[in-house]
Amino acid sequence: MKLYYAPASSYSQRVLIALYEKNIPFIPVQVDLFDSKERDRYLQINPFGKVPTLEIENQRIYEACCIIEYLDQLQAEPKLIPIDQALEIRIIERTIDVYINHGREVLFAETQRQPEERGGKAVFKAKRLLETACIQLDQRLQSNRWLGGDTFSLADCTAAPTLAYLQWVYCYNDLPNLTDYVQRLKDRPSVARAFREGRDQMQQMLSTLQYPLELTW
Repeated sequence: MKLYYAPASSYSQRVLIALYEKNIPFIPVQVDLFDSKERDRYLQINPFGKVPTLEIENQRIYEACCIIEYLDQLQAEPKLIPIDQALEIRIIERTIDVYINHGREVLFAETQRQPEERGGKAVFKAKRLLETACIQLDQRLQSNRWLGGDTFSLADCTAAPTLAYLQWVYCYNDLPNLTDYVQRLKDRPSVARAFREGRDQMQQMLSTLQYPLELTW
């Protein structure tokens, strides 16, 4: 089993966290998508040119959520998509990806524009949806240790890198349940390991920005 990935990629980190949670052995293959020759070679593996990709014999699985679902079928415990909560967990995962992660990307792009070019309806809309989603997560966490309840799940694999990276461009310190949850995520061994492995690459990427951002984990 091979995992083609980039250590600083939030989508790659989601899968790494799942692999570490389940203690599934795999062959890591780092991909530098900024190297044109390496990117061309990788397009033979994944025609979309995105990471991660899981390769099992002659089968290749794209998309982090699909890879984690495959891993959950491959090894039942610990279960990351409990059968009785599958729909709920997927809704949370979609909320994080569609509203929080997309909003983070929009706000990040905004930080790299010239000050006079910033603002606009698209940024306002993305921020509003992001804030709505964060409030929903904060409310869920009022009575839950993890997003799905008492056990760590696909939703938490998705939330960990997304919320860590969100701290560059959006402050959610006024949401105490969410803030405490993010600290629990960072303290979890699988998450800490994935973050540690991606730190150097992310530091390097941040150093090349026109308007530098500070790594917060």
